[in-house]
Amino acid sequence: MTTKDKILKTLRETPKTISELAKDFGLARTAITTQLDRLVSHGLIEKGIIRPSNGAGKPAQEYKTVRGTEDVGSSAYLPFVKTLLAHLPDHLDKKERKKLLEVVGKDMAEKSGLSGGQDNKKSLEEKIEDAITIVNDLGATAELIDNETEIIVRNITCPLATAVRSEPCVCDAVAAFFQEATGAKTKAACERGENLICRYVIKK
Repeated sequence: MTTKDKILKTLRETPKTISELAKDFGLARTAITTQLDRLVSHGLIEKGIIRPSNGAGKPAQEYKTVRGTEDVGSSAYLPFVKTLLAHLPDHLDKKERKKLLEVVGKDMAEKSGLSGGQDNKKSLEEKIEDAITIVNDLGATAELIDNETEIIVRNITCPLATAVRSEPCVCDAVAAFFQEATGAKTKAACERGENLICRYVIKK
C-alpha cells in the first residue's frame, strides 16, 4: 500500500491535520502536504473544519475524505453488474428489460452533459463525435462511418462486452445513449459472434 493509499485509509476513519498525519507516518510535513495536494486534486479528500489553536500557534486545518469516494479503486462493479444482468430475465421479460436499459442509456447521456435537442446548434456529425468521445473515454475505440442516409458508429473494443454476453439488451442502452446525445433515431445493429462488433445506426 502506497503512502497516498495509507493516508486515504486513515482519513476515511477520522479527519486529521497535517501535523497529525506527519506524526502517524513519521514523515515531514512537506511530504504529507504533497500527498494531500494530490488527493485533493483527484477529488478524493477535501479540507474540513479549522481547529482553534490551544496556544500561540496557528489554527490547524483538518482534511477529510469526500463523501461518495468509498468505492474508488473497487473491482466489485463488474461481477456485481454481470450477476445482476444474469438475473434480470428471472424478473423482467425482454420488453421490460429493453425499456429499462434504454432509460439507463438516456440517463447516462444526460449526466454526461449531452443533449441532441433543437437548442443544440451543433451538426449531427458534431453531436455524434461528442458522444464518441465519451464512450472512447470509457474504453471503446469507436469511429464514425458516414453514408448517404445514415451514420454508423462502429467499435471493435466493446467496453461492455462481458455485460453484453450476459444480456444482449445492453446494446439497446448504448443505442439510447447515442439517440439522446444526438436527437436522431438510433438502433443497435451489433454483431455478436465469436468477437463482438458494436454497430449503432443513426438516421440523418
